[in-house]
Order: sequence, then C-alpha cells, then structure tokens
Amino acid sequence: MGDCKRFSSAKQAAYYAGLVPRVDIFGDTVRYGRIINRGCHSIRRVIVQAAWSLVRCQHGGKVKEFYQRLYLIKNRSSLLHVK
Repeated sequence: MGDCKRFSSAKQAAYYAGLVPRVDIFGDTVRYGRIINRGCHSIRRVIVQAAWSLVRCQHGGKVKEFYQRLYLIKNRSSLLHVK
C-alpha cells in the first residue's frame, strides 16, 4: 500500500483496497451488493481474513456483533422467500 498519506480520504484508501460495495441503481432504487472485485487483492485478502478471525473468536467485539446482526437479517429474509 505504501505511504498512506497519498490518499486524501479513507474512501480513497478503501477503493484502492477494493473494500467498497458494488452499487446498482435502478431508477430511484439504490442497491449495495458484495465488495467489488477490483483493487489490491493481497490487502483485501488480509483484511477479510482478519475480520473473519474476529467473527469466529470468543472476544470478537463490535465486528462480531455486526456480523451476527447481518446474519439474522439475511436468515429472516431467506425464510420469507421460502413461504
């Protein structure tokens, strides 16, 4: 990644690493999907692995809580589609 001062914002650094969601716009609707497949793959791989380690460990803190909320929301919507 080099010198972090070359990025004027955290958003630019996130784009460089490829840690931004794909955005689909349909008329007035904006939908955010998975992270884009562009950017520095090695940086993204390290950050994603670190996040998964926090999710799986006993003391995951806010990252683990955030993942659990997303997991519940996804499972609820999956159950609604089954009916």
